[in-house]
Amino acid sequence: MRTVLLAHRYLGIAAGSLMVMWCLSGIVMMYVPYPRLAEGRRLSGLPPLSWNGCCTFGRNVWPNGGLDDFQIEMLGSRPVLRGEIGRPLDLMTGTAIEHVSAAQAAEVARSFAAGAAVHIDTPGLEPRLLGIVKDDTWTVAGVRAAERPLYRFAIDDGAGTELYVSSVSGRAVQATSARQRFWSWLGAIPHWLYFVWLRRHLRLWSAVVVYASMAGCLLAMSGIVVGWGQLRLARRGGSRYRGVRLWHHVAGLFFGIFTLTWVVSGLLSMNPWGLFESGGTRIERRRLGGAPLAAERVMVAVETMAIAATASGVVSLAAAPLGGKLFFLAVTAAGDRLRLDEAGHSAPLTSTDVAQAATELASGIPVASVDRMTKEDAYFFSHGADTARLPVYRVVLGDESNTRLYLDPVTAGIEAKVDRNAKGYRWLHQGLHRFDVLPAMRRRPTWDVLMIALLTGVLVVCVTGMCLGLRRLTFRGTTRADPTL
Repeated sequence: MRTVLLAHRYLGIAAGSLMVMWCLSGIVMMYVPYPRLAEGRRLSGLPPLSWNGCCTFGRNVWPNGGLDDFQIEMLGSRPVLRGEIGRPLDLMTGTAIEHVSAAQAAEVARSFAAGAAVHIDTPGLEPRLLGIVKDDTWTVAGVRAAERPLYRFAIDDGAGTELYVSSVSGRAVQATSARQRFWSWLGAIPHWLYFVWLRRHLRLWSAVVVYASMAGCLLAMSGIVVGWGQLRLARRGGSRYRGVRLWHHVAGLFFGIFTLTWVVSGLLSMNPWGLFESGGTRIERRRLGGAPLAAERVMVAVETMAIAATASGVVSLAAAPLGGKLFFLAVTAAGDRLRLDEAGHSAPLTSTDVAQAATELASGIPVASVDRMTKEDAYFFSHGADTARLPVYRVVLGDESNTRLYLDPVTAGIEAKVDRNAKGYRWLHQGLHRFDVLPAMRRRPTWDVLMIALLTGVLVVCVTGMCLGLRRLTFRGTTRADPTL
Protein backbone atom coordinates (compact mmCIF):
# COMPACT_ATOMS: atom_id res chain seq x y z
CA MET A 1 0.00 0.00 0.00
CA ARG A 2 2.87 2.36 0.82
CA THR A 3 4.24 1.98 -2.71
CA VAL A 4 0.85 2.65 -4.30
CA LEU A 5 0.35 5.69 -2.05
CA LEU A 6 3.73 7.14 -3.05
CA ALA A 7 3.00 6.47 -6.72
CA HIS A 8 -0.38 8.22 -6.40
CA ARG A 9 1.15 11.16 -4.55
CA TYR A 10 3.87 11.89 -7.10
CA LEU A 11 1.70 11.15 -10.10
CA GLY A 12 -0.76 13.66 -8.63
CA ILE A 13 1.96 16.28 -8.37
CA ALA A 14 3.01 15.62 -11.98
CA ALA A 15 -0.39 15.13 -13.65
CA GLY A 16 -2.92 16.78 -11.30
CA SER A 17 -3.01 20.11 -13.12
CA LEU A 18 -3.36 18.29 -16.46
CA MET A 19 -6.41 16.42 -15.14
CA VAL A 20 -7.96 19.69 -13.91
CA MET A 21 -7.38 21.23 -17.33
CA TRP A 22 -9.01 18.27 -19.08
CA CYS A 23 -12.11 18.57 -16.87
CA LEU A 24 -12.57 22.30 -17.36
CA SER A 25 -11.86 22.21 -21.08
CA GLY A 26 -14.21 19.22 -21.44
CA ILE A 27 -17.07 21.27 -20.04
CA VAL A 28 -16.31 24.08 -22.50
CA MET A 29 -16.28 21.60 -25.39
CA MET A 30 -19.81 20.52 -24.56
CA TYR A 31 -20.94 23.87 -25.97
CA VAL A 32 -18.15 25.05 -28.31
CA PRO A 33 -16.37 22.26 -30.20
CA TYR A 34 -13.27 22.75 -32.32
CA PRO A 35 -14.28 24.78 -35.40
CA ARG A 36 -14.91 22.98 -38.66
CA LEU A 37 -16.65 24.00 -41.84
CA ALA A 38 -19.66 21.73 -42.29
CA GLU A 39 -20.38 20.67 -45.87
CA GLY A 40 -23.88 22.13 -45.71
CA ARG A 41 -22.55 25.54 -44.74
CA ARG A 42 -19.90 25.40 -47.48
CA LEU A 43 -22.52 24.56 -50.10
CA SER A 44 -24.81 27.34 -48.89
CA GLY A 45 -22.07 29.80 -49.79
CA LEU A 46 -21.71 28.67 -53.41
CA PRO A 47 -23.31 30.46 -56.37
CA PRO A 48 -25.71 28.46 -58.59
CA LEU A 49 -24.11 26.53 -61.42
CA SER A 50 -23.94 28.53 -64.63
CA TRP A 51 -23.45 26.55 -67.86
CA ASN A 52 -22.85 29.63 -70.06
CA GLY A 53 -19.76 29.01 -72.18
CA CYS A 54 -19.32 25.55 -70.74
CA CYS A 55 -17.99 22.44 -72.39
CA THR A 56 -17.23 23.71 -75.93
CA PHE A 57 -13.54 22.88 -75.86
CA GLY A 58 -13.60 19.43 -77.47
CA ARG A 59 -13.26 15.97 -76.06
CA ASN A 60 -9.53 15.45 -76.45
CA VAL A 61 -8.68 17.66 -73.44
CA TRP A 62 -10.43 15.50 -70.89
CA PRO A 63 -8.25 13.42 -68.56
CA ASN A 64 -7.39 9.91 -69.68
CA GLY A 65 -8.60 6.88 -67.76
CA GLY A 66 -11.45 6.74 -65.28
CA LEU A 67 -12.88 9.07 -62.69
CA ASP A 68 -13.69 7.63 -59.27
CA ASP A 69 -15.21 10.70 -57.68
CA PHE A 70 -15.80 14.29 -58.71
CA GLN A 71 -17.88 17.42 -58.09
CA ILE A 72 -18.89 20.22 -60.43
CA GLU A 73 -19.16 23.63 -58.77
CA MET A 74 -18.48 27.25 -59.54
CA LEU A 75 -15.08 28.82 -58.96
CA GLY A 76 -15.92 32.48 -59.17
CA SER A 77 -17.75 32.85 -62.50
CA ARG A 78 -16.45 29.59 -64.00
CA PRO A 79 -17.78 26.04 -63.61
CA VAL A 80 -15.03 23.62 -62.63
CA LEU A 81 -14.74 19.87 -62.17
CA ARG A 82 -12.87 18.76 -59.07
CA GLY A 83 -11.70 15.18 -58.78
CA GLU A 84 -10.76 13.30 -55.66
CA ILE A 85 -7.14 14.21 -56.38
CA GLY A 86 -5.45 16.57 -58.82
CA ARG A 87 -6.10 20.10 -60.03
CA PRO A 88 -9.60 21.36 -60.85
CA LEU A 89 -10.58 21.38 -64.52
CA ASP A 90 -11.99 24.60 -65.98
CA LEU A 91 -15.10 23.53 -67.91
CA MET A 92 -15.03 26.68 -70.05
CA THR A 93 -11.54 26.13 -71.45
CA GLY A 94 -10.84 22.47 -70.76
CA THR A 95 -7.58 23.28 -69.02
CA ALA A 96 -6.42 22.37 -65.54
CA ILE A 97 -6.19 25.29 -63.13
CA GLU A 98 -2.61 25.10 -61.92
CA HIS A 99 -3.02 27.74 -59.23
CA VAL A 100 -6.03 29.53 -57.76
CA SER A 101 -5.25 33.24 -57.72
CA ALA A 102 -5.95 35.60 -54.85
CA ALA A 103 -8.65 37.26 -56.98
CA GLN A 104 -10.39 33.91 -57.57
CA ALA A 105 -10.15 33.03 -53.89
CA ALA A 106 -11.64 36.44 -53.04
CA GLU A 107 -14.64 35.61 -55.25
CA VAL A 108 -15.13 32.40 -53.28
CA ALA A 109 -14.93 34.36 -50.01
CA ARG A 110 -17.34 37.00 -51.34
CA SER A 111 -19.89 34.36 -52.30
CA PHE A 112 -19.50 32.63 -48.94
CA ALA A 113 -20.01 35.92 -47.12
CA ALA A 114 -23.16 36.67 -49.10
CA GLY A 115 -24.85 33.31 -48.82
CA ALA A 116 -23.41 30.96 -46.20
CA ALA A 117 -25.25 32.01 -43.05
CA VAL A 118 -22.95 35.01 -42.68
CA HIS A 119 -24.93 38.22 -42.27
CA ILE A 120 -23.42 41.34 -43.78
CA ASP A 121 -25.25 44.60 -43.26
CA THR A 122 -23.19 46.65 -45.72
CA PRO A 123 -23.91 45.79 -49.38
CA GLY A 124 -20.82 45.04 -51.44
CA LEU A 125 -18.57 44.51 -48.44
CA GLU A 126 -15.26 43.01 -49.59
CA PRO A 127 -13.55 40.19 -47.64
CA ARG A 128 -10.04 41.23 -46.61
CA LEU A 129 -7.11 38.99 -47.49
CA LEU A 130 -5.06 38.48 -44.32
CA GLY A 131 -2.36 36.43 -45.98
CA ILE A 132 -1.44 32.97 -47.18
CA VAL A 133 -0.78 30.25 -44.61
CA LYS A 134 0.44 26.69 -44.85
CA ASP A 135 -1.25 25.89 -41.56
CA ASP A 136 -2.20 27.58 -38.32
CA THR A 137 -4.14 26.76 -35.16
CA TRP A 138 -7.43 26.35 -37.06
CA THR A 139 -6.16 24.44 -40.10
CA VAL A 140 -3.33 22.29 -38.74
CA ALA A 141 -5.86 19.43 -38.48
CA GLY A 142 -8.87 18.60 -40.62
CA VAL A 143 -7.54 20.11 -43.86
CA ARG A 144 -5.84 17.81 -46.37
CA ALA A 145 -2.21 18.52 -47.20
CA ALA A 146 -3.17 18.52 -50.89
CA GLU A 147 -5.30 21.66 -50.33
CA ARG A 148 -2.44 23.78 -48.96
CA PRO A 149 -1.36 26.59 -48.92
CA LEU A 150 -4.52 28.46 -47.94
CA TYR A 151 -5.78 31.99 -48.44
CA ARG A 152 -7.03 33.47 -45.17
CA PHE A 153 -9.79 36.09 -45.37
CA ALA A 154 -11.47 38.27 -42.77
CA ILE A 155 -15.20 38.79 -43.27
CA ASP A 156 -16.41 41.83 -41.34
CA ASP A 157 -19.81 40.40 -40.52
CA GLY A 158 -19.94 41.33 -36.85
CA ALA A 159 -19.06 37.77 -35.80
CA GLY A 160 -15.36 38.08 -36.62
CA THR A 161 -15.60 35.33 -39.24
CA GLU A 162 -12.41 34.19 -40.92
CA LEU A 163 -12.49 31.95 -43.99
CA TYR A 164 -9.75 29.75 -45.46
CA VAL A 165 -9.75 29.00 -49.20
CA SER A 166 -7.50 26.42 -50.85
CA SER A 167 -5.01 27.79 -53.39
CA VAL A 168 -5.09 24.38 -55.10
CA SER A 169 -8.79 23.54 -55.47
CA GLY A 170 -10.41 26.91 -54.77
CA ARG A 171 -12.62 25.22 -52.20
CA ALA A 172 -13.51 26.84 -48.85
CA VAL A 173 -12.00 24.44 -46.31
CA GLN A 174 -12.40 26.13 -42.91
CA ALA A 175 -14.33 28.95 -41.26
CA THR A 176 -14.10 30.25 -37.71
CA SER A 177 -15.83 32.96 -35.71
CA ALA A 178 -14.34 35.12 -32.98
CA ARG A 179 -16.49 33.29 -30.42
CA GLN A 180 -15.24 29.89 -31.59
CA ARG A 181 -11.63 31.00 -31.53
CA PHE A 182 -11.91 32.44 -28.02
CA TRP A 183 -13.61 29.45 -26.45
CA SER A 184 -11.46 26.94 -28.31
CA TRP A 185 -8.43 28.31 -26.47
CA LEU A 186 -10.25 27.33 -23.26
CA GLY A 187 -11.74 24.13 -24.66
CA ALA A 188 -10.64 22.06 -27.64
CA ILE A 189 -7.05 23.29 -27.93
CA PRO A 190 -5.91 22.50 -24.37
CA HIS A 191 -8.16 19.42 -24.18
CA TRP A 192 -6.63 17.80 -27.26
CA LEU A 193 -3.24 19.52 -26.84
CA TYR A 194 -3.87 21.07 -30.24
CA PHE A 195 -0.98 23.51 -30.03
CA VAL A 196 0.09 24.13 -33.60
CA TRP A 197 3.82 23.65 -32.95
CA LEU A 198 3.06 20.21 -31.49
CA ARG A 199 0.30 19.18 -33.89
CA ARG A 200 2.60 19.71 -36.88
CA HIS A 201 4.52 16.66 -35.70
CA LEU A 202 1.75 14.08 -35.77
CA ARG A 203 3.65 11.17 -34.21
CA LEU A 204 5.07 13.31 -31.43
CA TRP A 205 1.65 14.83 -30.70
CA SER A 206 0.03 11.39 -30.63
CA ALA A 207 2.70 10.03 -28.28
CA VAL A 208 2.37 13.02 -25.93
CA VAL A 209 -1.41 12.65 -25.70
CA VAL A 210 -1.28 8.87 -25.29
CA TYR A 211 1.35 8.84 -22.56
CA ALA A 212 -0.17 11.82 -20.73
CA SER A 213 -3.48 9.95 -20.75
CA MET A 214 -1.78 6.82 -19.47
CA ALA A 215 -0.35 8.85 -16.58
CA GLY A 216 -3.89 10.03 -15.82
CA CYS A 217 -5.12 6.41 -15.89
CA LEU A 218 -2.44 5.33 -13.42
CA LEU A 219 -3.22 8.31 -11.20
CA ALA A 220 -6.94 7.40 -11.09
CA MET A 221 -6.28 3.69 -10.56
CA SER A 222 -3.81 4.25 -7.72
CA GLY A 223 -6.21 6.77 -6.16
CA ILE A 224 -9.02 4.21 -6.08
CA VAL A 225 -6.74 1.64 -4.45
CA VAL A 226 -5.47 4.14 -1.85
CA GLY A 227 -8.93 5.58 -1.16
CA TRP A 228 -10.58 2.26 -0.43
CA GLY A 229 -7.52 1.02 1.43
CA GLN A 230 -7.54 4.05 3.73
CA LEU A 231 -11.28 3.61 4.31
CA ARG A 232 -10.72 0.03 5.47
CA LEU A 233 -7.96 1.17 7.85
CA ALA A 234 -10.24 3.69 9.54
CA ARG A 235 -11.08 2.49 13.07
CA ARG A 236 -14.69 3.67 13.34
CA GLY A 237 -15.70 3.75 9.72
CA GLY A 238 -15.71 6.75 7.44
CA SER A 239 -12.69 8.79 6.47
CA ARG A 240 -9.96 9.63 8.96
CA TYR A 241 -9.02 12.80 7.06
CA ARG A 242 -9.95 16.45 7.59
CA GLY A 243 -10.10 19.53 5.39
CA VAL A 244 -8.92 19.25 1.78
CA ARG A 245 -7.81 15.65 2.31
CA LEU A 246 -11.35 14.76 3.44
CA TRP A 247 -12.85 16.34 0.33
CA HIS A 248 -10.35 14.51 -1.86
CA HIS A 249 -10.97 11.18 -0.14
CA VAL A 250 -14.77 11.35 -0.19
CA ALA A 251 -14.97 12.69 -3.75
CA GLY A 252 -12.57 9.97 -4.86
CA LEU A 253 -14.73 7.28 -3.26
CA PHE A 254 -17.82 8.53 -5.08
CA PHE A 255 -16.34 9.63 -8.41
CA GLY A 256 -13.12 7.61 -8.63
CA ILE A 257 -14.53 4.97 -10.97
CA PHE A 258 -16.01 7.59 -13.30
CA THR A 259 -12.71 9.50 -13.23
CA LEU A 260 -10.93 6.33 -14.30
CA THR A 261 -13.39 5.41 -17.07
CA TRP A 262 -13.39 9.00 -18.32
CA VAL A 263 -9.63 9.24 -18.67
CA VAL A 264 -9.34 5.67 -20.05
CA SER A 265 -11.98 6.44 -22.69
CA GLY A 266 -10.13 9.66 -23.50
CA LEU A 267 -6.99 7.59 -24.07
CA LEU A 268 -8.95 5.25 -26.36
CA SER A 269 -10.04 8.22 -28.49
CA MET A 270 -6.47 8.24 -29.81
CA ASN A 271 -6.87 4.63 -30.97
CA PRO A 272 -3.53 3.72 -29.35
CA TRP A 273 -1.59 0.95 -31.09
CA GLY A 274 -4.42 0.56 -33.61
CA LEU A 275 -6.78 -1.06 -31.12
CA PHE A 276 -9.92 0.17 -32.91
CA GLU A 277 -8.57 0.54 -36.43
CA SER A 278 -11.57 0.27 -38.74
CA GLY A 279 -11.40 -0.92 -42.32
CA GLY A 280 -12.75 2.29 -43.84
CA THR A 281 -15.21 2.40 -46.72
CA ARG A 282 -13.01 2.69 -49.82
CA ILE A 283 -13.50 -0.94 -50.85
CA GLU A 284 -17.25 -0.76 -50.26
CA ARG A 285 -17.51 2.45 -52.28
CA ARG A 286 -15.74 0.79 -55.18
CA ARG A 287 -18.13 -2.17 -55.00
CA LEU A 288 -21.12 0.14 -54.85
CA GLY A 289 -20.15 2.34 -57.80
CA GLY A 290 -18.75 -0.36 -60.04
CA ALA A 291 -15.83 0.26 -62.38
CA PRO A 292 -14.33 3.78 -62.47
CA LEU A 293 -16.33 6.07 -64.73
CA ALA A 294 -14.84 6.60 -68.17
CA ALA A 295 -13.86 10.24 -68.61
CA GLU A 296 -15.52 10.39 -72.03
CA ARG A 297 -18.78 9.16 -70.54
CA VAL A 298 -18.65 11.84 -67.84
CA MET A 299 -17.88 14.43 -70.52
CA VAL A 300 -20.91 13.46 -72.59
CA ALA A 301 -23.15 13.70 -69.52
CA VAL A 302 -21.77 17.14 -68.61
CA GLU A 303 -22.20 18.37 -72.19
CA THR A 304 -25.81 17.16 -72.13
CA MET A 305 -26.50 19.02 -68.89
CA ALA A 306 -24.84 22.17 -70.20
CA ILE A 307 -26.91 22.17 -73.38
CA ALA A 308 -30.14 21.60 -71.45
CA ALA A 309 -29.11 24.01 -68.63
CA THR A 310 -30.08 21.23 -66.21
CA ALA A 311 -31.02 21.73 -62.57
CA SER A 312 -31.64 25.44 -62.11
CA GLY A 313 -30.56 26.68 -58.67
CA VAL A 314 -28.19 23.77 -58.09
CA VAL A 315 -24.83 24.75 -56.58
CA SER A 316 -23.12 21.35 -56.68
CA LEU A 317 -23.27 18.25 -58.86
CA ALA A 318 -21.44 15.27 -57.41
CA ALA A 319 -20.89 11.85 -58.91
CA ALA A 320 -23.13 9.19 -57.34
CA PRO A 321 -22.56 6.05 -59.44
CA LEU A 322 -24.41 2.86 -58.61
CA GLY A 323 -23.73 -0.55 -60.12
CA GLY A 324 -21.77 0.90 -63.04
CA LYS A 325 -24.46 3.45 -63.90
CA LEU A 326 -23.70 7.16 -63.76
CA PHE A 327 -25.89 9.29 -61.50
CA PHE A 328 -25.43 12.76 -60.05
CA LEU A 329 -26.37 14.20 -56.68
CA ALA A 330 -27.65 17.72 -57.24
CA VAL A 331 -27.65 20.00 -54.18
CA THR A 332 -29.10 23.50 -53.85
CA ALA A 333 -27.85 26.25 -51.53
CA ALA A 334 -30.86 25.55 -49.29
CA GLY A 335 -29.76 21.94 -48.89
CA ASP A 336 -32.36 20.31 -51.16
CA ARG A 337 -30.97 17.10 -52.68
CA LEU A 338 -31.99 15.31 -55.87
CA ARG A 339 -30.56 12.37 -57.80
CA LEU A 340 -30.23 12.82 -61.58
CA ASP A 341 -29.35 10.34 -64.29
CA GLU A 342 -26.64 11.07 -66.84
CA ALA A 343 -29.19 12.74 -69.11
CA GLY A 344 -30.04 15.21 -66.36
CA HIS A 345 -33.46 13.73 -65.56
CA SER A 346 -34.74 13.08 -62.05
CA ALA A 347 -33.97 9.51 -60.97
CA PRO A 348 -35.26 8.86 -57.43
CA LEU A 349 -33.78 5.90 -55.60
CA THR A 350 -35.99 2.79 -55.81
CA SER A 351 -36.29 -0.30 -53.64
CA THR A 352 -34.59 -2.22 -56.45
CA ASP A 353 -31.63 0.18 -56.27
CA VAL A 354 -31.35 -0.35 -52.52
CA ALA A 355 -31.49 -4.12 -52.89
CA GLN A 356 -28.81 -3.95 -55.59
CA ALA A 357 -26.64 -1.75 -53.36
CA ALA A 358 -26.97 -4.21 -50.47
CA THR A 359 -25.95 -7.10 -52.75
CA GLU A 360 -22.93 -5.21 -54.08
CA LEU A 361 -21.82 -4.26 -50.57
CA ALA A 362 -22.21 -7.79 -49.23
CA SER A 363 -19.95 -9.23 -51.95
CA GLY A 364 -20.95 -12.81 -51.26
CA ILE A 365 -21.63 -12.39 -47.54
CA PRO A 366 -25.25 -13.06 -46.53
CA VAL A 367 -27.34 -9.95 -45.94
CA ALA A 368 -29.01 -10.23 -42.53
CA SER A 369 -31.42 -7.31 -43.01
CA VAL A 370 -32.16 -4.17 -45.00
CA ASP A 371 -34.50 -1.55 -43.59
CA ARG A 372 -35.30 2.13 -43.88
CA MET A 373 -34.38 3.69 -40.57
CA THR A 374 -36.30 6.80 -39.52
CA LYS A 375 -35.09 6.93 -35.90
CA GLU A 376 -31.59 6.93 -34.50
CA ASP A 377 -30.08 3.68 -33.32
CA ALA A 378 -27.12 2.92 -31.05
CA TYR A 379 -24.55 3.55 -33.79
CA PHE A 380 -26.08 6.22 -36.03
CA PHE A 381 -27.20 9.23 -34.04
CA SER A 382 -26.75 12.96 -33.56
CA HIS A 383 -24.46 14.34 -30.92
CA GLY A 384 -23.76 18.05 -30.55
CA ALA A 385 -22.59 19.46 -33.88
CA ASP A 386 -22.49 15.97 -35.42
CA THR A 387 -25.93 15.57 -36.98
CA ALA A 388 -27.15 12.21 -38.23
CA ARG A 389 -29.23 12.82 -41.33
CA LEU A 390 -32.38 10.71 -41.34
CA PRO A 391 -33.88 8.68 -42.85
CA VAL A 392 -31.17 6.25 -43.96
CA TYR A 393 -31.15 2.69 -45.23
CA ARG A 394 -29.49 0.31 -42.79
CA VAL A 395 -27.84 -2.80 -44.24
CA VAL A 396 -26.74 -5.41 -41.70
CA LEU A 397 -24.39 -8.08 -43.04
CA GLY A 398 -24.33 -11.64 -41.80
CA ASP A 399 -20.59 -11.67 -41.10
CA GLU A 400 -19.00 -12.39 -37.71
CA SER A 401 -19.27 -8.79 -36.51
CA ASN A 402 -22.70 -8.05 -38.06
CA THR A 403 -21.23 -5.10 -39.91
CA ARG A 404 -23.68 -2.25 -40.37
CA LEU A 405 -23.70 0.04 -43.39
CA TYR A 406 -25.88 3.15 -43.45
CA LEU A 407 -26.87 4.33 -46.92
CA ASP A 408 -27.98 7.76 -48.11
CA PRO A 409 -31.71 7.66 -48.99
CA VAL A 410 -31.15 9.81 -52.10
CA THR A 411 -28.11 8.13 -53.71
CA ALA A 412 -27.46 4.91 -51.71
CA GLY A 413 -23.99 6.29 -50.96
CA ILE A 414 -22.33 5.11 -47.76
CA GLU A 415 -22.98 7.45 -44.83
CA ALA A 416 -21.30 5.29 -42.19
CA LYS A 417 -19.81 1.86 -41.65
CA VAL A 418 -19.80 0.16 -38.25
CA ASP A 419 -17.68 -2.99 -38.03
CA ARG A 420 -16.40 -4.80 -34.94
CA ASN A 421 -13.68 -2.24 -34.17
CA ALA A 422 -16.05 0.68 -34.76
CA LYS A 423 -18.49 -0.88 -32.29
CA GLY A 424 -15.74 -1.16 -29.69
CA TYR A 425 -14.78 2.47 -30.27
CA ARG A 426 -18.41 3.56 -29.97
CA TRP A 427 -18.93 1.94 -26.56
CA LEU A 428 -15.49 2.18 -24.96
CA HIS A 429 -14.71 5.72 -26.11
CA GLN A 430 -17.90 7.53 -27.05
CA GLY A 431 -20.16 5.72 -24.61
CA LEU A 432 -17.87 6.13 -21.59
CA HIS A 433 -16.42 9.54 -22.46
CA ARG A 434 -19.59 11.31 -23.57
CA PHE A 435 -22.05 9.21 -21.54
CA ASP A 436 -24.48 9.01 -24.47
CA VAL A 437 -25.33 5.33 -24.13
CA LEU A 438 -29.13 5.62 -24.29
CA PRO A 439 -31.30 7.96 -26.40
CA ALA A 440 -32.77 9.52 -23.24
CA MET A 441 -29.25 10.34 -22.04
CA ARG A 442 -28.44 12.13 -25.31
CA ARG A 443 -31.37 14.53 -25.11
CA ARG A 444 -30.64 18.02 -23.92
CA PRO A 445 -30.77 19.36 -21.26
CA THR A 446 -30.72 15.88 -19.68
CA TRP A 447 -27.29 15.17 -21.12
CA ASP A 448 -25.96 18.58 -19.98
CA VAL A 449 -27.12 18.06 -16.40
CA LEU A 450 -25.73 14.52 -16.26
CA MET A 451 -22.33 15.40 -17.74
CA ILE A 452 -21.83 18.57 -15.72
CA ALA A 453 -22.74 16.74 -12.50
CA LEU A 454 -20.28 13.94 -13.23
CA LEU A 455 -17.52 16.26 -14.45
CA THR A 456 -17.99 18.47 -11.40
CA GLY A 457 -17.38 15.43 -9.22
CA VAL A 458 -14.26 14.56 -11.21
CA LEU A 459 -13.18 18.19 -10.97
CA VAL A 460 -13.47 18.13 -7.17
CA VAL A 461 -11.29 15.00 -7.09
CA CYS A 462 -8.69 16.59 -9.38
CA VAL A 463 -8.65 20.08 -7.81
CA THR A 464 -8.32 18.77 -4.26
CA GLY A 465 -5.63 16.35 -5.41
CA MET A 466 -3.75 19.17 -7.13
CA CYS A 467 -4.00 21.29 -3.95
CA LEU A 468 -2.57 18.44 -1.90
CA GLY A 469 0.22 18.00 -4.42
CA LEU A 470 1.09 21.71 -4.30
CA ARG A 471 0.97 21.61 -0.51
CA ARG A 472 3.32 18.64 -0.53
CA LEU A 473 5.80 20.58 -2.68
CA THR A 474 5.47 23.65 -0.44
CA PHE A 475 6.16 21.70 2.76
CA ARG A 476 8.71 19.37 1.27
CA GLY A 477 11.36 18.59 3.80
CA THR A 478 9.10 19.36 6.77
CA THR A 479 8.56 16.47 9.16
CA ARG A 480 4.91 15.51 9.41
CA ALA A 481 3.27 12.89 11.51
CA ASP A 482 0.81 11.97 8.76
CA PRO A 483 2.67 10.28 5.92
CA THR A 484 -0.37 10.44 3.67
CA LEU A 485 0.00 14.15 2.99
